[in-house]
Amino acid sequence: MPTEPTLDFDTIDLDTRQASALTRRAVAWLGALLLLVAASAVAMVLFLRSEEAREQDRRRTADAEWLDQTLRFHFRRLEGDLGVLALQARQTSGPVSAPPPTGPWWRDAGLVAAHGWLPAGQADLELWPAFLREAAAIEPGNAAALATMLDTTRGLQRAAYAGPLAAADGPAQQLWLAVPLFEQGRFVGDYVAAVPVDRVLAGLIPAWFLQDHRLVLDDASTPQAPTGGGARFLAPINLPGAQLGLWVEALGDQAPLAPRAFFAVALVCLAGMLLTLVALWRDIQRRQRAETRLQTQLALRTAMERSVALGLRAWDQAGHLLYANPAFGRLVGWTPQELIAHNGAPPYWPAGQGDEFEQMRSHAGDTAAPAGTELQLQHRDGHRLDVLVHSAPLALASGEVVGWVGSALDITERRRIERLAARQQELLEASGRLVAMGEVASTLAHELNQPLGALSSFANGLLNRVREQRITFEEIVPVVERMERMAEKAGRVIQRVNAFARRQDMTRLPLALRPFVARVAAGAPLPEGVALDLQLPPGDGPTVPADALLLENALHNLVLNAGEWAPRSGRTPARVRVDLVSGDGQVGVRVADSGPGVPPQQLGTIFDAFASHKPGGMGMGLAICRSIVEAHHGRIEVERSAELHGAQFTLWLPTT
Repeated sequence: MPTEPTLDFDTIDLDTRQASALTRRAVAWLGALLLLVAASAVAMVLFLRSEEAREQDRRRTADAEWLDQTLRFHFRRLEGDLGVLALQARQTSGPVSAPPPTGPWWRDAGLVAAHGWLPAGQADLELWPAFLREAAAIEPGNAAALATMLDTTRGLQRAAYAGPLAAADGPAQQLWLAVPLFEQGRFVGDYVAAVPVDRVLAGLIPAWFLQDHRLVLDDASTPQAPTGGGARFLAPINLPGAQLGLWVEALGDQAPLAPRAFFAVALVCLAGMLLTLVALWRDIQRRQRAETRLQTQLALRTAMERSVALGLRAWDQAGHLLYANPAFGRLVGWTPQELIAHNGAPPYWPAGQGDEFEQMRSHAGDTAAPAGTELQLQHRDGHRLDVLVHSAPLALASGEVVGWVGSALDITERRRIERLAARQQELLEASGRLVAMGEVASTLAHELNQPLGALSSFANGLLNRVREQRITFEEIVPVVERMERMAEKAGRVIQRVNAFARRQDMTRLPLALRPFVARVAAGAPLPEGVALDLQLPPGDGPTVPADALLLENALHNLVLNAGEWAPRSGRTPARVRVDLVSGDGQVGVRVADSGPGVPPQQLGTIFDAFASHKPGGMGMGLAICRSIVEAHHGRIEVERSAELHGAQFTLWLPTT
């Protein structure tokens, strides 16, 4: 049966420094090998060029020696033929009329351009044969060269050569040869012949040699004769008395094929080796980059393990603990090595919570609790810890699940703080209820002050007139009716304030602001000398949903405050202006005065309860106004009036 693969988490902590050192040494050897390969290629190229140059020099030397021997062999045969003709001429004492001897020189009539006998007594130029005088007259130096040739034959008693000399029939060069004849030690005469060099080269050199070479006479008149573009060399021909040299030009590629083929194969092998080395170099570079990234990841993982406060664990498929980070060990009071080596139930798992591994595996696919599951762990010293656990499958790149990973976050302190916060919240709510009761009482006192004062005045006046019997029944009825209306208004105030204090739903009905603002502002008792300036649009104006009674109290309070502060700046006339503004789906009721305005240091506390800046004030008026406006989902703003230069309050109310 195949066993399930197990994970070795210790491999994550492998030290790659040794592998990096081996890689660096391998890179150094690889560089040295690349240099060796390059040096071998250069050495092979130089060696092949040297061998080809040596082989070419050897071939040139052999060709030059072969040409020298071949031409000298043919000229020695010509010397022999001319010696025979000299004997014939001596015997006939005149021109030779018999046909020349057979041989390579005489098969082609053009090989020997001219020949004739020159007796010993005709050494002067005027006595030379006609063909010899014509050759001497072509160029100034020809006569001297021919005379030297004839003198050499008499003095050295051997054949002599002259030339190459220019011919009379064109630019072709001729080589002159004189063969002496001696009888009993006495010079008898010379047999002289002229041969054209170009015909000699074309007729006596084998065709197989001329297929691969071009021969050109080395002459000052034709210095650039070789025009094939191939490699050429000068082959000297050793003839006595003649300076004969031939330019030999190789036709086609004379380099041997076998060494080049061997070099091509070796070069292909070296190129393949070089490509292999380059591929190996690139692979080593990729491995070095991978090792660098691995070292970075290891350093990052080690730093995270040392700094993270989240406890991590990992299990294999069978539920064996494979890994625990130091944070989890600090959490439960056990070292990770002790937890991994422990057999049986985990020592940190309290009894009664079931099997830890099964719970981790079941919670891994639980989408109903994405925030995690709250459990308890037991510390080594015995106290319990509240933790928030998460779990997830440990999968390979192929998607195969090979284990499970769980995290544990200590929330013991958070739970303690939450319980403490809950108790503090209870205390705050109790304090809030007391504050609310005080606010309700203050509001009632503030709002009922006017109706109760009016009732008291009406009651005292009515009682005094009844005691004095100065009032009739018809006069009593209107007074009692007004007292009834004031009492009803006081009752409604009590009901609204009570509902507002309990945050109950208000009765919000559509309210036309223009007539409402005009009625409330006009009904506010302003001090003497303070003018009311109403700047309201024609018609009913905008409509807002509002509780008319509460909103009337807020607006009434703002107009009264403006009337009290307007004359305190000393500017005349003292004015209170009320108008309507709109913007962003809201409508504002703006109340401005010509008073001194609100000091900047009081802007942050002007709406606080019991913070009064007016002598004898309770400090609840503006606080009640803000509460009423916020209950209508609006806001109240305070700023300095640009026209009246006093305070300017704006009640912003939503239109829907």
